[in-house]
Amino acid sequence: MGNISKAKKVFKIIRNVLLTLLILLILAVGGIFVFDKISDAQEWDKLAQAGYVNQVSVGSHNINVCIRGNKDADYTVVSMAGLNNMANVVDMEPVTDQLTDKYLFAFVDRSGYGLSDDTHEEQTVEQIISDYRTALENAKVTKPYVLMAHSLGGVYASYWQQKYPDEIKAVIYLDPTQIGSLEDGKEEMQARHADFTMNMEVVACKIGLDRVIFNPAEYVVGLQTQQQKEHAELIWHRCPMSWTVCSEENNYYDNICKTANSLAPNDIPKLYIDAGVYTVEDAREKVAYQKKIAEMAGTDTTDIVMMEEDIDERLAEAMKEFYERNIQTYIDQLGNVTYVNIPGDHSIFKHKPDEVSKTIGNYLSTLK
Repeated sequence: MGNISKAKKVFKIIRNVLLTLLILLILAVGGIFVFDKISDAQEWDKLAQAGYVNQVSVGSHNINVCIRGNKDADYTVVSMAGLNNMANVVDMEPVTDQLTDKYLFAFVDRSGYGLSDDTHEEQTVEQIISDYRTALENAKVTKPYVLMAHSLGGVYASYWQQKYPDEIKAVIYLDPTQIGSLEDGKEEMQARHADFTMNMEVVACKIGLDRVIFNPAEYVVGLQTQQQKEHAELIWHRCPMSWTVCSEENNYYDNICKTANSLAPNDIPKLYIDAGVYTVEDAREKVAYQKKIAEMAGTDTTDIVMMEEDIDERLAEAMKEFYERNIQTYIDQLGNVTYVNIPGDHSIFKHKPDEVSKTIGNYLSTLK
């Protein structure tokens, strides 16, 4: 009986300790959630004062359309972000701030991005383009549009200009996702999906835990001014991960296939800025930049150092072969393309903003 009594006491102590820990955990999470909501409101006010907030309805939720520049311009340049680039409007400032005296820009945050509402709507390419078009219409942004798309945004821009060519004045591709040859990386693209970790990241963000575990430093160090870095951090803190990004991952290959299968050369003018590195010197410069950014952000540079060690003539030749199979094929499928190579990081607008801005400005000046 004595042993049973002792066992019950031990069990009771363990139960009480676990219950106490659970209560403390609930209180901690609750406190973080409240802190997150208060911080969200304060950050929203700061971003509104800085002129970034302009939400419009697309039916079931709101999308943010930040408009900057010359309102007397003949057309609007619509900036389309790459996958999970939450602070696109700030990231593009080093480029667009040099052009806003002559041109009008609309920075549309896709659903679940930046200052737009998140949604559980399936992010098919049709849904994404529908949201873009509705948001611009409800923000009273007049056509025609010049689409300026980075990375995966280029896939959406290609689909848009194929389906609604009368709305598009021109397209500017900023190192877009390559869809010239679907065989390159096919298995990898098909395997992309929002795994358990990514979904848990969204849950963590929704309850405010991202403020404890997420450091936006690596996403803002490439910006030019302290103000840009502060604004980008505010946006990243509000929305580092969303359900729509998970849905874009799940629809990644299907959206690319739909776009690739829709392509046919047309007369819409297109500027294709390729950040590919095709010489050993360019490859070394790119890796040096990436290493510097990683060191500034305090992130691990092991993989970058390994890339640095692998740079040789064979790498340059492989990149040239990739160009022929993918980029040149893509250009031929699009039609009426002006090609410019600005070798560097994939986020070329942060790596070489002056060169990108000059290239875009010169191109825009040719549009009639």
